[in-house]
Amino acid sequence: MRQAPITVGEQTSLGDAYQLMKHHGIRHLPVLRDGHLSGMLSDRDILQYRATTDLSLGWRRAKVGAAMISPPQTAAPEDSLTEVAGRLALAKIGAMPVVELGNLIGLVTTTDVLEAEVREAMA
Repeated sequence: MRQAPITVGEQTSLGDAYQLMKHHGIRHLPVLRDGHLSGMLSDRDILQYRATTDLSLGWRRAKVGAAMISPPQTAAPEDSLTEVAGRLALAKIGAMPVVELGNLIGLVTTTDVLEAEVREAMA
């Protein structure tokens, strides 16, 4: 799990969210409303929004809330890596926020799962 993931708000523009993803080399952003997780935004969500929106309206100005997935699937800190990996695979998603008592505490990505598997195999 990656602690303290980079987040955006629902009112953040898709253009700003996209730039944030590019700058940090990430593909998923937890979306917060009033400090609590309200959705997930992936690079695929942005591409889908762009593909289904009139480009003359300027997709970059649209708000994250228009393209995010809500409610997001979440994991708990006590969930096993195997359980989270299975849920990621079944849902065909690349990241899952980790939530405790309603607060975002981390993010697990498919890359995190693969890295953990490699470390275990090499141990």
